[in-house]
Amino acid sequence: MVNDALRDMRFMMECLRNIPSNESIALGNGFCVSTKTEAENWVYFPGCVNDIETVKAAAKFFSKRNEGFTWPVFDGGNEILSDAGLFYGGQLRAMSLDSDSVISIRGNDSVTFSAVTSREDSLRWAKCSWTAFEYEDDEPSEDYFAFAENLMSCKNFALYIAVLHGRDCGTFMITDDDNLSGVYYFAVLPEMRRKGIAAAMMNEIRRLSHGKNGQKIVLQAESKGVPFYSAYGFKDAGGIDIFSNSED
Repeated sequence: MVNDALRDMRFMMECLRNIPSNESIALGNGFCVSTKTEAENWVYFPGCVNDIETVKAAAKFFSKRNEGFTWPVFDGGNEILSDAGLFYGGQLRAMSLDSDSVISIRGNDSVTFSAVTSREDSLRWAKCSWTAFEYEDDEPSEDYFAFAENLMSCKNFALYIAVLHGRDCGTFMITDDDNLSGVYYFAVLPEMRRKGIAAAMMNEIRRLSHGKNGQKIVLQAESKGVPFYSAYGFKDAGGIDIFSNSED
């Protein structure tokens, strides 16, 4: 199961890498990708990190751009990453759910969903996502607005906004990778939580994924999100250590 979540994470990063406005370099049998926004710069390196020069090359790529980055560790090398000055940021939990599983959590029936299909939609999505993830700045940067528009333009990504009583209240993105649906940017506005919105969003994701030849839904959850996903029926397949060049 963990391999499914990691395979989809690679798929998501490869799609980001192929967006023309993003920048990337090869890194051994992996790569670095800069989206020009602090929120989504990645290192993908599938093997054990055992060479400090590899770490230095990645750090140099992002330092030239004055950007932070995230490095998920799939096969070991924590000590070298620490020795190179990167900061340990905890774990993501790889989780998965069969899209045709019987789920008893109903969610808020008043929530509706808007697919992101225009530049105006992408600006709405960016603003809602930014606020839901509680970034330090009150408003998204221009780079983040551009990032959302680029996500919308990728044929393998589908972005959605959850709406309750006429108000944008949550966001998510689904990747379509063979028999996997990957869930990203799944968040609800702080003041709108505990109203059944997250469960309604997950029900919509299941509806969109159902019937696609045994489609499995996968995601990588922060620790605070694990109880919700577990209650919903997701199985925890293991942890992914995270490193960054930022202490935040």
